[in-house]
Amino acid sequence: MKRDYALYQVALKAMMKKNGRVLFLRLNESENRLDLPGGRIDNVESKVPLEKILDRELREELGNDVKYKLGKPLFQFRRATKSKFKGIFNLLTVYETKYISGKIRLSPEHTSYEWINPTRYKFKPKDFFNKEEYLAFKKYFSRK
Repeated sequence: MKRDYALYQVALKAMMKKNGRVLFLRLNESENRLDLPGGRIDNVESKVPLEKILDRELREELGNDVKYKLGKPLFQFRRATKSKFKGIFNLLTVYETKYISGKIRLSPEHTSYEWINPTRYKFKPKDFFNKEEYLAFKKYFSRK
């Protein structure tokens, strides 16, 4: 018996680094989860290069002043979407990104940001949306 395919939206995230620290955003206070800047591909962007989509998302979430250098993809993980998209998941690809300059101006999607030293910060499962996401970050930072 053939099973149905899972439905995924694709999201691109930036692991922005500065002086050994990583930029993490905080979602609204009720969730208080860690997040990276970036987001999903819009329905009109099927022919837009991924780097330009990520640039659009970074400008939306961090403001137009932030300058950075985009690197290679680092790792992926999955996350369930918000409840209105029941049965659809996100596949997130995290890109290496070097912060160069600029004032960060958060969009209303996030409440705060912090530069975290991943070798000193004690990441906990509750910081992330699910166990797979937590383990992906934990594995990546354990290699450093």
